[in-house]
Amino acid sequence: MANMDEKASRRRMILCAGLQSGGTTLISWCFLQRQDTNGVLDVSHDIIQTSFEKVSETILWVKMTIGAFRWLDVYEIYCDLGWKPEPLLVVRDVRAAYSSLVKKDYGFSGTTAEQPPLRMRFRRFLRDWELFRSNGWSIIKYEDFMQDERAVLMKMCDAMALPWDEGMITWPKKLSEIAYVGDPNKTFAKSIGKGSLAAAKLRDKTQIRVDGLSKSELEWLEETFSAYNQFFDYPKKVQHSAIGKNSVSMAPASFIGTGRHWYYTEMDRLYRENETLIHENQTLRHENERLIKEKEVPR
Repeated sequence: MANMDEKASRRRMILCAGLQSGGTTLISWCFLQRQDTNGVLDVSHDIIQTSFEKVSETILWVKMTIGAFRWLDVYEIYCDLGWKPEPLLVVRDVRAAYSSLVKKDYGFSGTTAEQPPLRMRFRRFLRDWELFRSNGWSIIKYEDFMQDERAVLMKMCDAMALPWDEGMITWPKKLSEIAYVGDPNKTFAKSIGKGSLAAAKLRDKTQIRVDGLSKSELEWLEETFSAYNQFFDYPKKVQHSAIGKNSVSMAPASFIGTGRHWYYTEMDRLYRENETLIHENQTLRHENERLIKEKEVPR
């Protein structure tokens, strides 16, 4: 703890967060292209990373997605460790993010700490946004970033007292130069292969697509995030007809299908298999002992 406190007192930490499927990884990549910055491209959503030995730059960047933890939860842990995290939130139309998320394997609506229900994840994001709004902390609107990346990034650098670095949009660093990368998703991996932000941007990402959304989830999002939508000038409603053939309601969150369910099931299978092997081994040993005794009996 003493070493962590000493390091933390000499460096800045920027703690960035947003929704899963909220466009945060692309923005994280831009900040990590700065010459004075290095850190974590994307922390696993159910882990709080506390080790940053690979980073020697003056600014430590940590990007997380709000799911198993709120931004506030992770912020408080870093404060406990002696850091003074500077807040940054990435927002996106929640209907587009939700619709994208449910199509991904990590978008399964489970009932475990590491795979919480989707509505719980979005409520946590909402609570964090309310915290950012009430404190006037830095927020990047994903759709604005996709329309005019230079203006949005320059404005954010100014707000956070960061000198402008052209590398944020020209991307001079290689993936191997980033301290902590993890396992980037296929969409992001394809984007960075374009070589620059201008070439990598998918402008259709700014459109509100709800093709993966059920009627019940769309209505819940629009009611729950009504103040959020109004604040960011997102449409109040998206016509239900845009949902197409999607179901009226979404299946409830389930333990079956989660990673933990698979783990427990697999452990149970291996335990039973091991017990069977032990029993078979004992049977073979007894049979072997019987055969040996038969040979020892004089005829």
